[in-house]
Amino acid sequence: MFSFKRNPPDSLTNLDQLYKNVISKLPVANRIKYCESLMYRTTEDISNSNCRFTKRKLKKLLKATERELQELNTN
Repeated sequence: MFSFKRNPPDSLTNLDQLYKNVISKLPVANRIKYCESLMYRTTEDISNSNCRFTKRKLKKLLKATERELQELNTN
């Protein structure tokens, strides 16, 4: 009936400037370790945050990190 356009998911390079400028230029093994660490830290931040807006942003970052990690593991 109604079709809603969804925005494409943000990539980690759009959300994390450190990853974009530094980490993305490192070997794959280092990028995987960074993503794993970022996932752990972000999960902890989500569970410790009381602000809905902050949680929403962190969940967006977590999903982008999961996608990036999945791409790195398939290559």
